[in-house]
Parts: sequence; C-alpha cells; structure tokens
Amino acid sequence: MEEIEILTPGQRLREIRRKLGLRQEDLAGKNLSKNYISMFENDKRRISIINATYLSQKINEIAKEKGLDFRVASNYFIKSEIDIVKDKCLEWLEQCKKSEVNDNYRVYSNMYGAIFLAKKYELLDILADSYFLKGCYLYNNKLYSCAIIHFSQSLFYYTKSGEIEREGNCYFNMAKVYYKMEYYDLAISYFNLAGATKKIDKEEISYYKALSFYKLKEYRLAKSTLDNILLRDGKTLELENSISKKLTKDEKKTM
Repeated sequence: MEEIEILTPGQRLREIRRKLGLRQEDLAGKNLSKNYISMFENDKRRISIINATYLSQKINEIAKEKGLDFRVASNYFIKSEIDIVKDKCLEWLEQCKKSEVNDNYRVYSNMYGAIFLAKKYELLDILADSYFLKGCYLYNNKLYSCAIIHFSQSLFYYTKSGEIEREGNCYFNMAKVYYKMEYYDLAISYFNLAGATKKIDKEEISYYKALSFYKLKEYRLAKSTLDNILLRDGKTLELENSISKKLTKDEKKTM
C-alpha cells in the first residue's frame, strides 16, 4: 500500500496554492498579509475562522476564473489532523460500501488505508467499523476463515471503545460464518450471544438457530425454535415443512 500522508492545515493551503499555480501574494488581502500566509503554511501560526473563510472564497473565485471544477470549504484550513484522518477514513469506508463486488483492488486498498490510519491515530470506533466492514466483504466472497478473524477484531475494538450495542452485529455475523463453515454448534452459541443484545432481530436469529439445529438433525429443537417466529416468510415455511418431514409421528404427538 502506498504511504498515506496527512497534511497539516498550513500544508493543505500550500498544496492547493501550488496546484492552482499561485504565489502567496496572490492570496494576500487587506487583512491577510503574505507573511501571515507564509507563517501559516509553515505551521508557525494558527488561522482564524475569518481568515480561513477569506482564503476559501479567494481560492474558489480564482479556480472559477481558471475554469476549474474545484471548491474548498473554509473548515478545511481549520480542521485538526485527527479530524482530517476521521473524514478520510469515513470517506474510504463509504466508498467500500458503494463499490461493485468485482472492484476488489479499490475496496481492499480503502479498507487497509482506513485500518492503518485508525490504528495510528487510535480511533477505536473507526477501527472497529473497518474490521467489521472487511469481515462482511470477506464473508460475501466466501473467505470464511478470514471473515471470522476480522469480525473477532471488530468485536474486540467495539468492546474496547464501549460500543456494546454494536457487539450484537459481530456475534450475529460470526454465527452466520460458522454456519457456512458447517460448525453448527458454534453457530448456535454465537446466535445465542447475538440474541442477548437488543439490536438484532430475534425472529431472524430464531430462523438461523432452527436451521442450525436442523443441520444437526436435532429436529425437535429445530421445531421448537422455529415456533418462536410469529411472522413467517417463504424461507421459514420451507424450513418448517422440511422439519415436519423429518419428525416421526410420535415426536409430532408429543410436541
């Protein structure tokens, strides 16, 4: 992965100025001297919101005159390094969610970038989100062992950052991975953990647990678990029918 550089507020101005082919005096104004701009670009002084607003307006006007499709917001020159890092990580993760399934290079590049920066700046919530999203992507690509590792990492950082409610999503997705790997006992254990949280659909958990019991040939448990579902869709009715065929007449009578 290419080295990721996060610019300071002054460095951001210098980068934009050079891209537009401008000198420092081209941006100077009545209340903003060339010396002020030089000190800001070299991180020797901070900038006020008034001067940041002036600079953004001046740059946008010049870009428009040059026929460039370019705009910069005033807060770009005020945001701290860690604010820029957060924005960049969230931008990458959002791009991953919108990427096509076959756009593997872009997805992995963005995920690695988000994980790298989140670790470096100790952004535990973003780190947890990054691992979770990567786990989902690996799951969809049937890389189940790798998916488990990333969901486990996500669970660790959600717990560490105090986002207890997000743990349920990790448990639920780990359970689905174990189901795909045919570790049905493990899957049931993790579905139970997911069910102990408030954010996961209990009927969806019941469906997957019943499916796991069915795979284990525990048909009575599968049936009793499925009975917890009130609103039954096509897949639930199909599973119910499959379970019914496996139960003996005596077992049906005792239920």
